[in-house]
Amino acid sequence: MAYFNHAYRKTMVATQGISPLSGVQLGTSTANMLTAGQLTWIDPNTFTVRPVLNSPSPLDPSCCEVIIATGSLMANDKIGPFAGGYLESNKSKTIKSRYASRMYAVPANAPQNYILNVGVTPWNLLNPPSSSEPGETAGTCCKQFLCGETYYLRIDVKGSPVLRTLNHNGYETLEAYTGCCPVTPLATPTPVDPRRVFIAWAQQLRQNVLLNQFAYPIVTFTNDNGLNWKYYYPEEVVLTSLPVIPGVSYLHYSTFGTPADPDLGYQAGECAGLVLNGAYVETKFGNCTFQVSDFYELEPVRIYASEVDYTGSPCEFQSLCVGVQCYGRQSNGIGETVVRDVVLSEAYRQNHLATDLRIREITQGYDLYQAAGLSRNAYYDRIFIQHNVPRLYNPTGTFDNDQYLIEIITPANPALNGTLGAIGTTIYNQLVAWLTSCESSCIVDSIPLGVACAASTPNVPLPAVTSPVI
Repeated sequence: MAYFNHAYRKTMVATQGISPLSGVQLGTSTANMLTAGQLTWIDPNTFTVRPVLNSPSPLDPSCCEVIIATGSLMANDKIGPFAGGYLESNKSKTIKSRYASRMYAVPANAPQNYILNVGVTPWNLLNPPSSSEPGETAGTCCKQFLCGETYYLRIDVKGSPVLRTLNHNGYETLEAYTGCCPVTPLATPTPVDPRRVFIAWAQQLRQNVLLNQFAYPIVTFTNDNGLNWKYYYPEEVVLTSLPVIPGVSYLHYSTFGTPADPDLGYQAGECAGLVLNGAYVETKFGNCTFQVSDFYELEPVRIYASEVDYTGSPCEFQSLCVGVQCYGRQSNGIGETVVRDVVLSEAYRQNHLATDLRIREITQGYDLYQAAGLSRNAYYDRIFIQHNVPRLYNPTGTFDNDQYLIEIITPANPALNGTLGAIGTTIYNQLVAWLTSCESSCIVDSIPLGVACAASTPNVPLPAVTSPVI
């Protein structure tokens, strides 16, 4: 006996939900045709459309098997006078409930950037960092900085976006000089306003042409243990575009030290910090020149920070605390992946996506990844059902089963954080009801997703425009 564990995969686009057709045979008239993005269930015995998949009685013959069909993605039925049939619906093999081995849903989720907190920030104040956690340092958060000193903060930025840009991980040691000490007989070093240090670090990071596109710094300041805050942003940020938060005022880096926001020297209770947001915007080609081989990024940037001495050692003194608010999360269900799944599945049906742009236009290639509202910038849920078709005999004399994996694409709402959208929920529930009522031994499961970091609070707003200042 031989068994091939690969499943033949077919991708079906159901962005428009279940078709309203009922009791008709597809293609018998122009009114009995599925439009792009519509899905329906077909009885393989009569080839008529069933409006609802699940049957009230497991003894009903129609309960045993079904064909899943979706509308053609093509706009025209013929390319030339001797070729036709491009509006034929996309159908699965006959699926028998007792041969369905697995079903699961993969909801979409939006990406979450990596967020690192250094010193006193709203996050570190409520969630004290621990050295036992990855990327964190349980140092002093509200640290006193003395005059006449230079303080160093090492920033490391890692991940696929950095490696593709620089061919190595990004790193930089930021410097902040606190200024000369007041002339006194003893020349005793005195504490200075901590904003001097953090704003100097933030300005250097924004001026670093290698790292400013990966790490975005926001300086935080409080003098009343977090009851009120000042957030400092780069000069290009329009402060009025930021959300109104009670007890929070927004300023630019350059405001500090001016009459509007004077440096009064160190005062008891003054604490500052730095929020580093992983920020990376990928450039890519548009739909007109899209190629399947085009690269698209999924991995979030990771940021590490530690205070060091002038030799680069972080272990010679009590360093600043570093807390990780979000470790970053990779997006799932993005249009880039879905479009490539559709193109591959259509290629199995001999509907190839030509690399030559003129041939692509002639052969309706643009319909393959733009019909039914498919967008490379949108998010989609995916429902998978795996089944097999027994082959009792083949020319090699072996007994095996052909496995098929049906992927159903439905529109998603990434804000739901791991929950299917309305269309996906309807289709998924009908499949579950059909499998459980007709053949309770079928395996039905789902893939849960974790809670998104975006729901974590408190949150220091990241501006929409994050262009670097060079």
